[in-house]
Amino acid sequence: MLTEALDRVWERSGGKCECARPSHNHSYIRCTKKLIRHMQDKPAAGGWKLYQHFAYGGNDPSAYAVYCWGCYQKIAGE
Repeated sequence: MLTEALDRVWERSGGKCECARPSHNHSYIRCTKKLIRHMQDKPAAGGWKLYQHFAYGGNDPSAYAVYCWGCYQKIAGE
């Protein structure tokens, strides 16, 4: 993914997890856990992963979402 597209995804997220999966039982519609930009791919506090919704996403920001590590790991178990 191009840096410009990644920047757009991050801006859209507002620095918060975008997970809205009902199976994760979030208090709100979306997780909203606060994340730190430079913590991408790091499983520590503020860490996050870029989740690709579609295999053909390319550089289209709408094909991606910012997920905290907790939500990202839950996806593997679903």
